[in-house]
Amino acid sequence: MTRQRRPLSATRLRAFREGLVAERAQLAGHVVDLDAEADVKNWRESGFDDDPADAGSASFERETAQSLSLHARNLLSQIDDAMRRLDDGSFGDCVTCGLRIELERLEALPYTTQCMDCRRRAETGR
Repeated sequence: MTRQRRPLSATRLRAFREGLVAERAQLAGHVVDLDAEADVKNWRESGFDDDPADAGSASFERETAQSLSLHARNLLSQIDDAMRRLDDGSFGDCVTCGLRIELERLEALPYTTQCMDCRRRAETGR
């Protein structure tokens, strides 16, 4: 299959933007919840209960919430970058080869920056 640089339709671009906006709002809500959960776990761990097992559990839960929050923040950044690409007209172009990213890939991962061929090469080092 030969990929082209044919632009995406205005309707499809609008649909991608709407999907990204919705996903961003949902992730932002998760970040708030996860940060609040990490704060509660930090409070519990700060000596409220002297049981080492409870402190260890609270520490694990806090670190898990912090890790999930960091991951969600990373996705928010990728979504923001995708929305900038929508604004500047480069959305859907592979940053490596410049060809159009496969529509199926964009639909599955709209904030992706590489086509499948370039992504595979990057992952395998070839």
